[in-house]
Amino acid sequence: MPSLRWTSLATVAVLVVAGCGVGGPLPSSAGPSGPPASGSPPPSATPPADCPNFVEVVETGPLPGDDGAEDGPVAREQDRLRADVEAASAYGAAHTGEFASIRFENGPRVRIVIGFTTRLAEHCAALRSILEYPDEFEIIRQPTTAARLEEIQREIMVLAGDRMQSTGIGAGTIDIQLRADGEAIADRIQAAYGEIVTITVGMLRYPDRSLPADASCALLPDPIISETPLVAEAALDVAAVRPGADFRGTVTVTNTGPEIVEFASGDPMTAVVFRAGSNRPVGGFTGAIGGVGTGGTLAPGDSLDIGVLGGTASCDPALGYALPPGRYDVRVPVDQYTMRDNAPTEISYLLSEPVPLTIVP
Repeated sequence: MPSLRWTSLATVAVLVVAGCGVGGPLPSSAGPSGPPASGSPPPSATPPADCPNFVEVVETGPLPGDDGAEDGPVAREQDRLRADVEAASAYGAAHTGEFASIRFENGPRVRIVIGFTTRLAEHCAALRSILEYPDEFEIIRQPTTAARLEEIQREIMVLAGDRMQSTGIGAGTIDIQLRADGEAIADRIQAAYGEIVTITVGMLRYPDRSLPADASCALLPDPIISETPLVAEAALDVAAVRPGADFRGTVTVTNTGPEIVEFASGDPMTAVVFRAGSNRPVGGFTGAIGGVGTGGTLAPGDSLDIGVLGGTASCDPALGYALPPGRYDVRVPVDQYTMRDNAPTEISYLLSEPVPLTIVP
């Protein structure tokens, strides 16, 4: 069951070279409205002659027997092709006017996928002559060069300003995470760059306000423990915020029992926002989290304070990207780690009682 601890990557500019799994970003088939972002004439739609590696659509499928282990089939195949990735990357760096992207595609078989904007037949022949495994890469046509994507990313970072939470370059697209109050900025970015950008505002995709498949706001993390001497009590630094704003607080964990308790957790925790008087989560925090471990031996009556990060990003598309003005309750699920010898760490959760928060216009 997904946890309600939403996190964000730091703001970086990266070109995806490896590690894309099934369902990773496929090449964009169209650029933004107006002239191509690469600044080049539109490439011909005719498939390149004499290039057995060219594909119109990158096939995806189940991983080849991989269970996620570091020494599994996918990892072994990627290691085998690593020198070809380095050689192809160096080739791309020497052809920045046409090179678009490079990545692994892992399913249904591991291979390298390389994108160019034009002259695909020439690049295909050159790569086949220098790679150790010339039949284990695919070449695709993409509308925008990697160099131009980096330029666009810098432009977007300036445009977004403090509404930007994270950004990264994928396989032919720029992925952007904006604050929940960044819808107006998202409108401007989309108008300027079109399909070359994928935008998330708060927790929801832009512009359709859909919740990503890997995010959940319908359920609290599991298991919430109730038969415990530990009690969590939250306090917020503010009583009211505006839509899209973040807030901070503290959750205090107290041992109310007669015995010593060994408690291990993390700091900070992230708050969950509910409609006032409701048990249904409607929002939370989407910013970056730099967490550390915390805990200790709690004698009867002892307490431990843990920092809290909270936000007003909506996870209910009907409410918009940011929670609207109104009265809400805030509760904090507190991680409790149980370490056992030669066994995975178990995580359970303490849930604080609700504290009020008002969102004002």
